Amino acid sequence: MDNERLAALEAHYNGLAATFATKADIEALRAEMHKMSAEGYRWMVASMVGMFLGFGGLYFAANKPQEVRPVVAPAQPAQAPPTIIINIPPQK
Repeated sequence: MDNERLAALEAHYNGLAATFATKADIEALRAEMHKMSAEGYRWMVASMVGMFLGFGGLYFAANKPQEVRPVVAPAQPAQAPPTIIINIPPQK
């Protein structure tokens, strides 16, 4: 009974042992993760620079100095004052 159980466990282990990672597999994974980390860092820095430039452009666009012109009232042509007519009904 124990021999059958041991044989089943050995067969199961031998089936799993073929899927275990080797030292070369782990080194390849480590190199790939390092490459992905460097690419992620590069993207992060590029995004930060882009956001800095974008927000800087928005700031300068919103705070663009306006041309200040003095307010001048339009000149009125010289006219005689209007005649005021008051209609008063006659008294009885």
